Amino acid sequence: MKTRYALPIDHSPQNQLAVGWLYVAVGFLLASGIYPLLLAMARTTYEMPWKDFFYTALVLHVDFTVLWWLLAIAGVFWTLNTSSRYLMTGWLSLILVIVGGVIIGVSPLTGDANPLTNNYVPMLENRMFIKGLIVFGGGILLLVLRSLLSLRCKDSLSASGEGALRFGTLSGAIAVLVALAALIWTFMDAPISSGRSYYEGLFWAGGHVLQFAHTALLCVSWLWLAQACGVEVAVKPKYVMAAFALGAAPVLMMPWPFLTFETGGPEFMSWFVWLMRDGNGVSTLLIGLPIVWALLSQAAAVKEQRHLYAALIFSITLFGLGGILGLFIGESSTLITAHYHGSIVAVTMAFMAMTYYWLPAFGFATPKLKWARIQVYAYAAGQIMHIVGLAWGGGHGMKRKVVGTTQDIGVQTIISPQDLVGVGGVIAVLSGILFAIVVLPVMIKGRKEKPEVKAS
Repeated sequence: MKTRYALPIDHSPQNQLAVGWLYVAVGFLLASGIYPLLLAMARTTYEMPWKDFFYTALVLHVDFTVLWWLLAIAGVFWTLNTSSRYLMTGWLSLILVIVGGVIIGVSPLTGDANPLTNNYVPMLENRMFIKGLIVFGGGILLLVLRSLLSLRCKDSLSASGEGALRFGTLSGAIAVLVALAALIWTFMDAPISSGRSYYEGLFWAGGHVLQFAHTALLCVSWLWLAQACGVEVAVKPKYVMAAFALGAAPVLMMPWPFLTFETGGPEFMSWFVWLMRDGNGVSTLLIGLPIVWALLSQAAAVKEQRHLYAALIFSITLFGLGGILGLFIGESSTLITAHYHGSIVAVTMAFMAMTYYWLPAFGFATPKLKWARIQVYAYAAGQIMHIVGLAWGGGHGMKRKVVGTTQDIGVQTIISPQDLVGVGGVIAVLSGILFAIVVLPVMIKGRKEKPEVKAS
């Protein structure tokens, strides 16, 4: 009997909450696409509505892309993994996340933005922004706690394809809870200050641990997408559950550096780099290799799902590319940017594909598949060009977080690294907008029918 790696979708109350999280996720991704347009405006006008316009738009774009969008999609996974218990808490968490996003979006209009390009959660040293971030964090905390308290324990531990995906989804929720604990611990240990170095240290531990959650849900998405495409991944559920457990185990070591080193010190910072570098590829390797073998040895059985099939291949390729580039990171350069772009874009690509899959599964109309395929290919092509340009430039010393593309890195060719970064970035942004154009009309029309229980 073939193993089915998918979760059932019906019209239960908790699945209606999952639909709410899907609306919020797509909304935040659309909001994040507004800011690249503002970045373009920053190069064509001298009159800006606030100081440091370029970096302010950059901070908001990054936060909506790698924090709000990814965690809201995680909310879909976690909600699908629960029963209908504590449903009002789930809706409250959704409202808090929305309110936090709105507050952050308008925060530059309430005073000087004071943008800081620190890692993981770029900041605006603006009271309204900080309030919005706290509201958002409270919403995510409630979301994670509800996902644990309303867990379908029996289903999440069953040795089935569904049980394996539920276990992987659970491991992602645990990683986020540990990341929030690390953030609070850092805040309590470190003297309150301001400036880029303070926020760099504040989010360092939690930011590194958070990546384990993204990785867990990435693997869940890969298995689910392979199932949707009719590709049989010939591994037993117990193997998959063991891979998820090994992938999540490193996050449980989080207290060690707090108890051993000075919080924010060099050893502390290096320890979390080691944790993510050597621990966060375990589950992707153990789960990704059987999926790659299945893709190489089989063809997609469902022609209508070619956009999902392509997205799965590109997601695995981008994650592998990001991982390989990570092996060559030395001094600070755009090689670091290329590495994390590969990893994060792989997650975004998988989550976009899951959105395409979820829409008809939840009872919405099927998106226009022709445009969905174009969007997937364009997004992948643009991001690959962008990443290759960043890696190429980083190999010649191109610096990170520098406005403009005029750095002289000594590359004398017809096409420069900056050209690839710029053209690839434009293609990626336009294809991100195309994603919104494809899914928004379907979502605005709403669900036309109650979905039947669906597992593939």
